[in-house]
Amino acid sequence: MIAVASVVDAAVSRLCAAGFSRDEARRDAGVLARAILQWSLADWLARSSTEAPEGFHATLDALIARRQHHEPIAYLLGEREFYGRVFRVTRHTLIPRPETEGLVDAALAWLHGRADDAVHPTRIVDVGTGSGCIAITLALETASAGAIVSATDISADALVVARENAGRLGADAVRFHQGHLLADVPLPVDLIVSNPPYVPARDRLSLQPDVADYEPPAALFGGGDGLDIIRPLISEARRGLSPDGVLIMEVGLGQADHVVTLLEAAGFSRSEIHADLQGIARIIVAHAPRSPAGLGL
Repeated sequence: MIAVASVVDAAVSRLCAAGFSRDEARRDAGVLARAILQWSLADWLARSSTEAPEGFHATLDALIARRQHHEPIAYLLGEREFYGRVFRVTRHTLIPRPETEGLVDAALAWLHGRADDAVHPTRIVDVGTGSGCIAITLALETASAGAIVSATDISADALVVARENAGRLGADAVRFHQGHLLADVPLPVDLIVSNPPYVPARDRLSLQPDVADYEPPAALFGGGDGLDIIRPLISEARRGLSPDGVLIMEVGLGQADHVVTLLEAAGFSRSEIHADLQGIARIIVAHAPRSPAGLGL
C-alpha cells in the first residue's frame, strides 16, 4: 500500500530539489494534493495515512512538474478566492491578490456613504477587469441597491473568463465591454474602479518567476515608470465622471504621491491614500469636483 502522505512527501522532495524551501514545498504540495482529493484540511489530518486512490499519484506528479517551473498555484488549480468567492483564473487574467480587496473596501465605503443622497442607481465601471473579480464583487455586494456595473478590458480572452465568472456567481447583470480604458461605456458614470498595470518595466527582472513568467504582461507592466496606463486613465476619468464622482485605483510601491500630483493637475478636487496590510500606500480615492468637466466626446 502506498499512502497519500508518502506520495505527497515525494512531491515535496521534488520541489525542494527544484529550489523551493521545504516549508514552501510542503505547503504547495499539500494544497495541490487536497485539491485533487477534494479534501479539507480536517480530511487531510484524518486520512493522509490511508491508501492513495487510483490516479492520484499521476495527477499530482503532473501538477508538481508544472510547479517545479514556478507556474502559480492559482493557474494550476484554475481558481483563486477573492472577497470570499472563488473566481476562475487563466493565464489570460491577472491572479487576484489580497491587497486588491482593499480597493473593493474603499469602493463599498464610498457607495454606502453615497446611498442616502443618490438620485439614480449608481453607475460603476471597472477598468481592466481581468477575471472580473472587482466588478462582480461590487455587483454582488451592492445588489440590493441596484447599482449598474460595467467592466472593460482590452483582452477578449480575459473577458471570456470574466463573463463565465459572472454567470457562475450570479452577477449576470454586469455589462462587459472590450476596449481600452472606458471603451464604449455610456458616460457619465459615478464610480470608476481600476487595478491598472503599474509595475515599471525596469522591475521585471526583480519579480518572482511565478509572476514575471506567467501572468499576462499587459496586466502587469505600465511602461518605464509604471504610469503609462494610469496617466490616460486619470484623464478619461476626469472627463467621464459625474460631478462629485470618484476614481478609486490601486497603485504600486512608491507611486501614490506622484499619482496624487497627476490627479491634482487633472482637476480632481481631493484625494485620499489608503495603505494595505503591509503599510504600503496602495489605494487612492480621488474625488471629482461638484461641477462637470465635460465629456469631451
